[in-house]
Amino acid sequence: MSKKTLNFLVIEDDALSRLNLVTLLKDHGLVREAENSQEATKLIESEKFDLAWIDLDLERDLAGLDLIPLVKSSGAYPVVLSGREEETNIEEAYLRGCEDYLSKPFDKDALELVLRKYKVLSKESTLKKFFSRKYITQDQKLIDSLKIISEVISANKPVFIKGPTGTGKTLIAKLVHELIFENDDKFIHLNCSEIPENLLEAELFGYEKGAFSGAESSKKGKFELADGGTLFLDEIATMPMILQKKILKAIDEKSFYPLGSEKMVKSDFRLVSATCEDLEQMVKDGDFREDLYFRIEGFNIELPALSKRKGDIALLIKHFLGQGKRRVVLSAEVKTLLEKYSWPGNIRELRKVVEILQAKAHGIIKVDDLPSHILGVTKSSCLDSSELSPALEGSILNKMQMEYIQINGLKAFVEKVEEDAVSQVLKNNNDKVRKSLGVLKISNSAFYRISERIGKGCGQE
Repeated sequence: MSKKTLNFLVIEDDALSRLNLVTLLKDHGLVREAENSQEATKLIESEKFDLAWIDLDLERDLAGLDLIPLVKSSGAYPVVLSGREEETNIEEAYLRGCEDYLSKPFDKDALELVLRKYKVLSKESTLKKFFSRKYITQDQKLIDSLKIISEVISANKPVFIKGPTGTGKTLIAKLVHELIFENDDKFIHLNCSEIPENLLEAELFGYEKGAFSGAESSKKGKFELADGGTLFLDEIATMPMILQKKILKAIDEKSFYPLGSEKMVKSDFRLVSATCEDLEQMVKDGDFREDLYFRIEGFNIELPALSKRKGDIALLIKHFLGQGKRRVVLSAEVKTLLEKYSWPGNIRELRKVVEILQAKAHGIIKVDDLPSHILGVTKSSCLDSSELSPALEGSILNKMQMEYIQINGLKAFVEKVEEDAVSQVLKNNNDKVRKSLGVLKISNSAFYRISERIGKGCGQE
């Protein structure tokens, strides 16, 4: 919080307690004081406050309870600060509208927690802008599920984001960071899948000069760089097992040793991790440590595939078209095909396709301008034999498949092949799992991992 941006009201009859609280609050804004209900009422009726700190016992026992609704109706954020621990009093305070009930003595950590929570709740417009300008959706179910972010901010727990590739996990991670810290330079993002295994440890922990061959100078790792901010470990499922134990210790203790160093480094960071994999299944298969899995869980956010948000496709197309400098028009047929397409590469694939369409020589986009992998059978009937043949001699890939890889990446293509193969083989075998496994020649765990991804129910044997 910046200085002098908030207006506080402290309602406390004990002079020493009032002084201590006022001293803490002065670093965050302007403070007014009241030592009884009468003074508090006059101030509430004549001035505008952002937060009010209410002691329950003023000129009489529990007199502060009567002030809570008054503070609430004035638009201020009521916080009870009391030495009373009886559950009946706590319940009554919340029923009358208090947002937080804190015990005395009050300290700086408790203050920061309240201010973080207040900041999120008071920035409803920020969240609305996020869903209209960055993460485009009118899916109320998704928006409601992301309201957990307000709880994330007020509790120092890790955040775990799960969702298919291309669904916007990085955007959500950045939103969490921005609402807590407001300093972009402390958002440290590492995609674990992009770093070779032999370099990942050095990237995370840093190293001293001479720690290994090629270490010509010392370098800080991501853990250290994230001190006072957010460490976002993307695609954490690709973390090698041999490194997971060391990662767990660093997350637990918020301290570690850089490679080649005997000096411990401490780092206080908020952990956000993400994956498109089924970590629970990976734990069962022995491919991911169970203790690390439970440690990175805290607040779990699951982002649905774009195919489950059909109502958002038209909105996203309009949004991405508006981001480019060049304006083009999509024919009605093109819009229909784009809205019917399953978008296995999700939002990322949609954005790339729109970029391709915007680069077309003419400004009216027709069906023939669409990438062939989107048109599928519709397009294939118009292709000549050379276009349907393998892209390279001796390859099993045709032009449409190569185009799909170029837009979505090899990993997304492999996942799509797995999903299509499982769906088709199950269909051909009347959903008989055992018979399908014989055709597919994959393990039970691989089969159910793929089936869960496509939401495919399996019949009885």
